[in-house]
Amino acid sequence: MTDDDKEYDEWNKLKKEIQSGTDVPDYFPQEGEVWMSSLGKNIGFEQNGSGTNFSRPILVVKKFNNHMFWCASLSTKQKKFDFYYNFTDPNGEKVSVILAQLKLVSVKRLKRKLYDISSSDLIEIKGKLRKFLE
Repeated sequence: MTDDDKEYDEWNKLKKEIQSGTDVPDYFPQEGEVWMSSLGKNIGFEQNGSGTNFSRPILVVKKFNNHMFWCASLSTKQKKFDFYYNFTDPNGEKVSVILAQLKLVSVKRLKRKLYDISSSDLIEIKGKLRKFLE
């Protein structure tokens, strides 16, 4: 069994726990918030979570209701590509929103809120996403 196979097995167990659990935040995400989220062990070039919870920070881009929203993964690697939006977080860290990694997720994946991005950054991010859809 490969290391990838073991990680998929571990993620599958955790995913079942997340689905059956009642551990849902009492505060529902809003657009422009950054949350730590269990994204899992994914396929190909999709962004994986890391650690025992397969977590990574995500930006809430579009909220549909209190249960589902679009998000984009964040990275600490800034790149000068069209599908990266580089900014500095409230802690002074260089961060990127990986716009090509837009994903629909459930509120059940959320672990804890980290911070809010500025409204001007959110407007710019949404504008770039709109251009991708044209």
